[in-house]
Amino acid sequence: MSHNLEERIKFLENQFNFYYKEVRTLSGSLYTKYYEFNPEYDDIDDMTMSAYWTHEYLYRMYNIICVYFETLGLNDYLREFISVFGPIVKDEAAAIKITSQPLTYGDTTEDLFLIIEWKKFLSPFSFFWDKPTENRKLEIKKLIGLLECTNEIIKITKTQIRKEEDINAIIRQIVDLYYTDVKPFSIGYFQHKFSDYRPDVLIGELGIAIEYKLIRTDKDISTKIDELIVDAKQYTENILNKKCIAVLCLTTKVTITKKQINEYWKKRISLLTGV
Repeated sequence: MSHNLEERIKFLENQFNFYYKEVRTLSGSLYTKYYEFNPEYDDIDDMTMSAYWTHEYLYRMYNIICVYFETLGLNDYLREFISVFGPIVKDEAAAIKITSQPLTYGDTTEDLFLIIEWKKFLSPFSFFWDKPTENRKLEIKKLIGLLECTNEIIKITKTQIRKEEDINAIIRQIVDLYYTDVKPFSIGYFQHKFSDYRPDVLIGELGIAIEYKLIRTDKDISTKIDELIVDAKQYTENILNKKCIAVLCLTTKVTITKKQINEYWKKRISLLTGV
């Protein structure tokens, strides 16, 4: 592949992923209404704008895919893609149709029928799979550095900690100042064996789930780590969350060392996964 062609392909893939992320944001009102997260939600103007721009960006994604296949000379792919998806993308109602594709643990990978079908059709290509970049690695490193300062954040903000959600709430407020796609819990639902389970902080633009565990005494270590292993498995099986970062918050009553926690973690991972 020539350098110019390679640059052209890279440009098309980047443009596609840009619009894909925009669609995920813009379609929020559509799935809020569809899933009835807020039964009283009835903002007609918001719904109209959401539908219009979701459809507009899906149409742009469609055109990008067509140019991509044409550029690579994949004429059979191009003809089939136009035949199957052309009629759908030209019809706004059909293009923005909401459905759901459940994962093993109850969450969904996507909500838009068209995106679900495109993921199947485009599975041999790299459109939906972000490649790790130096910028992303740096962002993750900075995020980890921030999370390592959780204790300092709690002290500076004078946050009273009675339960894990007290930590989650202040951290969400902090990261929300920097990141544009921060959620307190997943849009879908997780089925979980622990009754009070809820994802703590989800940063959509990095594909990262953050899980806090408040450990009050040494006896809590085993329970919290077992919970964490189950939680992390569910996060990372959702393709929207490519990484799970665990933060253990220890009270002054905990005497177990970081080395001992790491050893217990490795032991439990080995027993539960057989690795």
